[in-house]
Amino acid sequence: MLDSLTDAFAWEAIAIYWGIGLLFFAAEYWWPTRLISYSQVLAQDVAALTTYQVFFVFAAQVTDRIPFPHYSYWRWQALPFGFKLIVFLFVLDGIAYWMHRLWHTSWGWPIHRWHHSPTELYWLAGVRASFPQTVLANVPYLLAFPLLKPVPAAFFPIYGYMLVLTNNWMHMNVTWQSKKLEWLFVTPRYHRVHHLREMGRTGANFGVLFTLWDRLFGTYVDPEQVDLTGPYGIRETVHPVRMAVGL
Repeated sequence: MLDSLTDAFAWEAIAIYWGIGLLFFAAEYWWPTRLISYSQVLAQDVAALTTYQVFFVFAAQVTDRIPFPHYSYWRWQALPFGFKLIVFLFVLDGIAYWMHRLWHTSWGWPIHRWHHSPTELYWLAGVRASFPQTVLANVPYLLAFPLLKPVPAAFFPIYGYMLVLTNNWMHMNVTWQSKKLEWLFVTPRYHRVHHLREMGRTGANFGVLFTLWDRLFGTYVDPEQVDLTGPYGIRETVHPVRMAVGL
């Protein structure tokens, strides 16, 4: 456990994370959807990031005790890894889509509303995740992982950085017009719809990587048909500690 906490706060990982973060800051400076006073929000989001890192270590202790399913057979394993990776990403995202929708039900909302609490949406604001959400967010990966076997060792660090980049990317405060890209991929403005306060617990645009699921299951809202300048956040007033523990 102590080693895991040490790894989570390793200087190298921190330097890479904030080095990437500077690129996101630069993009938001040049193409902002709305002006943000970072001095008013950065401290609380850095605290949320630190909380998430601690939660992730403890969540891993929970999910490490969940046995991986074993449904990968030798004929499938013999297929090219690139093909298996594409299938894995679509299956992973499909499971994550339904997990996300469950978090927007009456019983699931308490564990997810901390993520929706920021009133200013930018690349770092998306790091908020309660402890139960952090645990459950690993389940799609556990279920889809056998599709990748056998897995090259290089996959794991690359996948970790992909998760960071995906989360930061989708929460960016940028005005890029990306309608063609949105036929397949989730973009910042696509996900910004999801965080609008008017959407609330009902929600829309639940996809994480791909927009396919929202289009298939009727939860798609065209970003060009809503006011993406906000407001954001949640309607209810809940203590941050209570939201962080998912109550």
